[in-house]
Amino acid sequence: MIHTENSVVTKLTDEQEAKLRESFKRFSPETLEAILRFRRERDLDAVIVSIHGIIERYLKFDPGEHIAQRPDTTRLGEDLGIDSLTMLEIVMSIEEGLDFRAEDSDVRNIRTLGDVRRYVDDRVHGRPVSIAMIETYDRYRLCLILPQQPPFLFLDKAELQGDAVRATYLFRGDEFFFPGHFLNDPVVPASIVYEALGQACCLWMLEQVPSRLQQTPATNQLLFVGMDEARFFRRAKPNDEIHISLTLTRLRAPLAIFSGQVKVQNQLLARVEGLTLAFGDFNPAAFDAAPKAAVNSPSRNGAEVSARV
Repeated sequence: MIHTENSVVTKLTDEQEAKLRESFKRFSPETLEAILRFRRERDLDAVIVSIHGIIERYLKFDPGEHIAQRPDTTRLGEDLGIDSLTMLEIVMSIEEGLDFRAEDSDVRNIRTLGDVRRYVDDRVHGRPVSIAMIETYDRYRLCLILPQQPPFLFLDKAELQGDAVRATYLFRGDEFFFPGHFLNDPVVPASIVYEALGQACCLWMLEQVPSRLQQTPATNQLLFVGMDEARFFRRAKPNDEIHISLTLTRLRAPLAIFSGQVKVQNQLLARVEGLTLAFGDFNPAAFDAAPKAAVNSPSRNGAEVSARV
């Protein structure tokens, strides 16, 4: 028996090791050795190597590229191309390699690489699962919540998960702005992409601020204050579907600040930093008088940071 801080581990038998070697023979040698090290010794440092190696087995990367280089915000579907069947294979391999059973209800809330890392880390440490539940919204539900309405609603579906909001919108080609932008070669205006980003942020604020700050923003009090930085890398056209990913970076009444990106056809369309919305008792005149004044807002660990708007 091997004693660790959180559990008592049964020694890996020769039969179990032989089965693992057979099951993971098509994985990289580093992945197999990390799995065996974890199963023999409960070496927790081997867990992340095991996770990354298992995921890489089901993906195609350029030479020298590794999943460990990808940030937590990497989306399993849109960014890595992992479909539901491949995800099932990955989950089953993780279960077998690291010796635990993943609950279906937990797997349904896994959307990003960071979710996978946190979930497995929680399980092998014996902690309660910390990944946030996903709340989904179709267009009908969005119309019931958001102040923006058709034909000026540029979200078809959305998901909220903790500090993250993800949304999609398909430009169908019959939107009111296409006939005038541009003649014979319609292009989605940058301002419309910004508007879609702002609408996604509005959804997060209307749904999450009440529980975070014990106050409910009125829809007529939501204001788009500005962005610190925004860049476009390509164009979107009719029949393109945009995929929005935003994360709350700072929240302190009356401001909520987000950063994120928009993709189209799995290619980066735009990136934004410091997208700021205001709500409640917000006085625009104070900001007009001192547009570069620092607004103090607490970081998630309680430290003071400075947000410029």
